[in-house]
Amino acid sequence: MTAITGTLRDLALSTARIPVIDELAAIERLLPNTPDDQERHAALLERLPPLLDLRGRALVHGLQYQRFLTLAEADPAALEERVDTANALAILAHAGEIAMLLVPTGSAEDRFARVMLAKERTGQYQAGSGVHNPVLMTRALRQSVRTGSQVPAGMEEPARRFRGDVLPRRNDNGPGPGTYHLEDALSLDAWFNAPPDLRELLDDARRLLAAMAAWSEPKEPGPYWIGATRGAHILAYGKLCRVGLWPARSTDDLMVKQEVEELITERGNDPDSMRALVEIALGVGRRIARQGAPFVTVLPGVAL
Repeated sequence: MTAITGTLRDLALSTARIPVIDELAAIERLLPNTPDDQERHAALLERLPPLLDLRGRALVHGLQYQRFLTLAEADPAALEERVDTANALAILAHAGEIAMLLVPTGSAEDRFARVMLAKERTGQYQAGSGVHNPVLMTRALRQSVRTGSQVPAGMEEPARRFRGDVLPRRNDNGPGPGTYHLEDALSLDAWFNAPPDLRELLDDARRLLAAMAAWSEPKEPGPYWIGATRGAHILAYGKLCRVGLWPARSTDDLMVKQEVEELITERGNDPDSMRALVEIALGVGRRIARQGAPFVTVLPGVAL
C-alpha cells in the first residue's frame, strides 16, 4: 500500500460537481416504472446490486475516511474545514455496509460474500476492534458463521474483491452509486449539507409497511404479493436506516429518530436482523451529531 503523505491542505480538490448518492437511497431508484404497485415492488428483487459491488464501494469509502484521519493528524488545524467531507464519507461507508446486510443474497457469490462478511465481523469483535455494539452486530449478521480457512473452489476472484485486492475506480462511476474520494470534497460537502427530509423518509417507510399489510389481506392475494412484500420491506427498512444515519439538525429530526426507535420496537414480528440494522444506523447518526453545532442531540429534558 502506498504511504499517505501530506495534509488536508495539500489535496487537489476537483472543481467538477458530481452527484452523490448512498447505497440505501440508490435502492429506491431501482424500482421499475410500471403501473401495478405490487409488480413494481416485486421486480425490485431482481434489480438489487450484487453484494460484492456494495462491498467494494463501502471499502473505498472506508479507506478514504481513514485517509482523512491520517491527513488530519498531520495538520489538525485543517480538520474543521474538511470535517463535512469526513462525515459524508462515513455515511457512505456505513450505508454500504448496512445495504450489504439488508439486501438478500441472490447468487453463489452473494452467499459467499455474506459468509465472508460475517466471518470478518466476528474476527473484529473477538479482537476488540468492532465499531458497533457487538450484540447489535450479532443480530444483524443473523447467524453464527462456521467456515474453514480455505476459499471454496471457484471463489478465488470473489475473495480478492471482498478483501479489497481489486477496488472500483473513480472513473468507473456510472449513473448509480459510485465511489467518492477526498478530492471530491466539494461535492461531498454539498451532499452532506443538503440532507434528506427525515420526516418524509419515516412517512414513506410507514406507507410501505401499511401497503405490505394491505397486500396480504385479500383471501386470494395477487400473484406478486410475496415478492412485493419482500421488496417493500427492504425499501422501508432502507429508509429507516437512512433516518438513523443522518445526524439530527433540529428538534423535529430528533423526534423522528425517536419515532423510528418506537416503530421498530413495536414491529416485533419483523426480522430481528433488519431491526438491528436500524439500531446500528441510529448509533452512527448519534456519533456524528455529538460533534456539536449544527447538530442537536437533546430534546427538552430528553437526551437521545
